[in-house]
Amino acid sequence: MTENLLALLDHDAPIREKTLGLEDAEAIKKASKQIRATLAGSGVCFDEAAELPVSVTPTVISSREARKVALEGGIVRQLINRMLNGFVDEHRRRAFDGPFHRFFTPYYKWWDIIATERRADDHIQLMRYDMVRSDDGRWSFMEPNCGRPGGTIHCAKIRDAWLETEIGRYFTHGTDITESTIDDPAGFVLFLANKAVAIDPENPNIAMLNYQGHYPNELPTIQRAHAALVRKGKIQESELLLGDIREIECIGGKAYLRGTPIALIHNKFESLDLDPADPEVRGWLDAARCEGTQFLNSLGAMYLGESKRSLAFLSDPGWSTHLHLSADERAAVQSVVPYTRLIEDLIGDAAIEDSLPGRAREAFVLKADSMTRGNGIFIGDNIAESDWAEAVSFTRTHHGIVQAKCNLPSRDGLRVNAEGEVVEVTEFYGVDAFYLGDQYAGLVGRSHVNQLFNVGSGGSEAPVLVIGDDND
Repeated sequence: MTENLLALLDHDAPIREKTLGLEDAEAIKKASKQIRATLAGSGVCFDEAAELPVSVTPTVISSREARKVALEGGIVRQLINRMLNGFVDEHRRRAFDGPFHRFFTPYYKWWDIIATERRADDHIQLMRYDMVRSDDGRWSFMEPNCGRPGGTIHCAKIRDAWLETEIGRYFTHGTDITESTIDDPAGFVLFLANKAVAIDPENPNIAMLNYQGHYPNELPTIQRAHAALVRKGKIQESELLLGDIREIECIGGKAYLRGTPIALIHNKFESLDLDPADPEVRGWLDAARCEGTQFLNSLGAMYLGESKRSLAFLSDPGWSTHLHLSADERAAVQSVVPYTRLIEDLIGDAAIEDSLPGRAREAFVLKADSMTRGNGIFIGDNIAESDWAEAVSFTRTHHGIVQAKCNLPSRDGLRVNAEGEVVEVTEFYGVDAFYLGDQYAGLVGRSHVNQLFNVGSGGSEAPVLVIGDDND
């Protein structure tokens, strides 16, 4: 630790006035090494093998702002649930030409399995919004994640590891930090365990399932945390098993994984990879209709709510009219959902160069539907004009959306490069909001040297600190 940082530790400078500079290079190297060692010792990694990258620069949010985001995010979650209920109701009435089915035509292959699922809870029990706060103070929800959102346990472990470093103590010294459920490494696991007990008090076992080995990220960490809570007597005696959806069978109204009765299933896989006609997944599909087992997030959430086009249903008045928004709901959508339109609605039969995105390329982002980790995203001011028509065509082929480009915040940051040296970078950063059930669960963060700050595409996890402010 340099004398510069040690001196700052001795007084209560406001956290927003605290900075790191190249003179703190040794402290940054030490913190980065300590975080990596802590995470490795806990078995935390990315996709089973890769080291999980972590930024030493925290993102600081006031508790006043966090409360506003929590409220508006809760309203948007309710509206997506309402949209999914509208689809299911419409399907059960066999109104296949209704607005919800027209909107989700690309998902016709999965319509029947979505509409025949049996469940008692809302469609969305685990949700994460990808958000940014622009320089003018506007929060923008760029995408909803209600299929298989990550960060439910690793972000808390990263935050704890960062807080244990000298840099973490420097930033938090003399500051009241607000803690939320997602900041506790056990928070999500406790939520799962309580949900499983509510479904089946006698056998509250949980299955976390992938498909053909895709997206195993976090699953072993969650399994270890569950076992530790059982040993400590914090949750009821039960098992949390990892498996493949093809291992599920349904017997007598109950799902089983390798012979163990399952109350709750959390699906962690790329849902579009699944063919509902595949006989190998018949048991898993039967589990969705079992009385004694429930999926954490519904099939509707996994397919329709997870799709990038879902925000267009809220943003476009031509579609949102079918949700019958109240004035408060309309205000929340206008506040946090960027202008988002289905690409086929915005372009229609016009030539690409004559369409709005064709004429105002730098104002928009194109997003192919249901791709992950930054794939299929084209930022208008970050792509050559000669390549834009091809990007528009790709987005149309993949049933995507056109979204107003958000003013992504950036900051001067410091990173340890591959050679172990501390270098100055300009990094873009965002904040993600979690919801467990219908409750706001807290914020996590990410950063990247480019505008696609996805960890799967080279970004970093970043600790988030929610603090009080003068207006609280």
